[in-house]
Amino acid sequence: MKKIKDYKAGDEVSDLILRLNDVQLRKTTSQADYATMLGFDGENIVETKIWNLTDELREILVNGNIYACYGNMKDYQGKMQLNIKELRIPKDDEFDKKSFFEFAKMSEEELKSAIMDYVLKLDNTIIKQLVVELLKEYINEYFVHPAAKTMHHNYVSGLAYHVFTMLKLSDTYLLLYPFLNKDLVRAGIILHDLGKIIEMDAQTGEYSKTGNLIGHITIAANKLYQKAVDLKLDESEEYLLLQHILISHHGLLEYGSPKPPLIPEAELVFLLDYSDSRMAALEKEITKDGVINEELIGEYTQPIYAFDRRSFYIPNINKK
Repeated sequence: MKKIKDYKAGDEVSDLILRLNDVQLRKTTSQADYATMLGFDGENIVETKIWNLTDELREILVNGNIYACYGNMKDYQGKMQLNIKELRIPKDDEFDKKSFFEFAKMSEEELKSAIMDYVLKLDNTIIKQLVVELLKEYINEYFVHPAAKTMHHNYVSGLAYHVFTMLKLSDTYLLLYPFLNKDLVRAGIILHDLGKIIEMDAQTGEYSKTGNLIGHITIAANKLYQKAVDLKLDESEEYLLLQHILISHHGLLEYGSPKPPLIPEAELVFLLDYSDSRMAALEKEITKDGVINEELIGEYTQPIYAFDRRSFYIPNINKK
C-alpha cells in the first residue's frame, strides 16, 4: 500500500488511504465552494484540497473519517499538496484502523498512574478535594482526550500527556523557586484544560456548540465554580486562587484569557502551558519516531503555523 512519502509532485494518486482531519469548507474569490483539510496516512501528513466540491463529495466528507483518495500531487510554495478529485469509503479489510490514529508517548494507564501520583502529593485539603471531585466526574474522558484540534498534543491521550509534561517541568521550577505554592501550581496544571473535554469531540476534533460559543477556559471555570458550590467551598481562598489560574492560563487577553496572571502561581502555569505547547508543536514537525528527521538536518522546516509560520533551521552538528 502506497504512502504519502511514495509520491512526488506531478504524480497521479490512486487508492491512497488517508484520515482527513481539520476539514473546513471555504469559498474561492469567485465564490466557488472548496474544501481544505489535512490528510494523515498513519505516518505523515499532507495538506489536502478538494477544489471541485460536488454534492456527492460533500455528502460523504466527514471530518476525522478514513477514505481512499484519488487525485494528484503538486508542489505548492515548496510544500507537497494533494488535490483530491474522488473519494470512496474503503472496506475494513483494506487498512488497519488503529494505524490512522496518533497516540501519546505514554499509555492511558501510565498517564493515569503518573498524574494521580501528583494528585496524592496535594497537601491542602480544599484544593485536593476540588481536584479529586472534578477528575472523578470526567475520569473516563480525561486520560484519552486530545489537547487540541491541530496545534499541539492533537492525538489520543494528548490532554493528559500535556498535563503530565507540564507537571514534570513544574518540578524544577518548584525546586528552584520555593516561594511558589506547590498545591496551587499542580492543581492549576491538572485542571487548566479540563474544559477541552466539552469544547471538542475526541474522535473528530470538531468543536461543540458550547466550545465555539464559550471556549474551554470559561467551561472549566464554570465547572470549577459549580463543584465549589456543591462542596460549599466557593467562599474559600483556595477556590478563588485556583479559579484565577484557570481563567488566566493563556496569559494575555489577546490569547483568550479574561484576566492576565496576577499571582505567581498563575504566571508559572501560563509559562509552562505556553512553552510545552510550542515545543510539542515544534517536535511534531522535526521528529520522526522520536528522533530528528534526518532529511531535515542542515535544512529548514516547512513554515510552522504555531510559530507564525516561521521556518526553523535544524543544526548540522556531529555528535562528539
